[in-house]
Amino acid sequence: MAASLQTKIVFPVLSTLKLPYLELVRWKSRGLFVRRKKPIKKWFDPKDTSWAEPILKHKKLKESQPEPEPSMLHMVYRMKSHFTRPYWEKDILKEYGLFEKAYNPVVLKNTPEINEKLRIVKHLIRIKPITFPYGLPKDEKDYKHCYLKENGEFIVRHRINDESDEVAQAWAEVRVVEEQEEEEDIWKMDKETIQREARKTLLTYRLSQEYFREKYVYKYNQDGKEHRYSGKDRIASHRQDWY
Repeated sequence: MAASLQTKIVFPVLSTLKLPYLELVRWKSRGLFVRRKKPIKKWFDPKDTSWAEPILKHKKLKESQPEPEPSMLHMVYRMKSHFTRPYWEKDILKEYGLFEKAYNPVVLKNTPEINEKLRIVKHLIRIKPITFPYGLPKDEKDYKHCYLKENGEFIVRHRINDESDEVAQAWAEVRVVEEQEEEEDIWKMDKETIQREARKTLLTYRLSQEYFREKYVYKYNQDGKEHRYSGKDRIASHRQDWY
């Protein structure tokens, strides 16, 4: 009775004050009662859009940058197993040399026909566009020193023009040094090699080992287990002594 009187007094007061942190709630078990409102968190407030500022900033930055030109070639490698996959996916992997080994890069052309087939097995492979940060090879001899990196960069090391006088003089000096190294006796021991071998002998306790060789002499019943050979308690006494 007292509780009902309190609610009749409190509810009109709350309705007139309209406090932002209090609200009236009706439950089946408790009836109508006053509950404190939980403060609205920053990320839950629909009016607050500060959480989306990094996303909007990234979107504006992406729109401001020009779209990159599509690469002519793709570096493709398989990173997942083809076990239990359907036959048409395995046929595509066999066609482009991706069936046998995983993480084995294969260079393919960027054409609609090839891209359509790669789309079918996109869950098994990884595609990276091939870029040329140092340009394309200018001569056939440049291909000998080219290599493809893991991130898709095709590194080209251009050959130096050998016709200039400075390059010819440098090559001549290199040949002279190489000829001098070949003429040296390979059996001649230098000071560093002798010091290294002597230090190794000292650390491994092999000093004068050739003069004091180890001699193994076995005494009778040295280990106290001679019964293994003649038998215990005259068992197998018919055996002959091994010594």
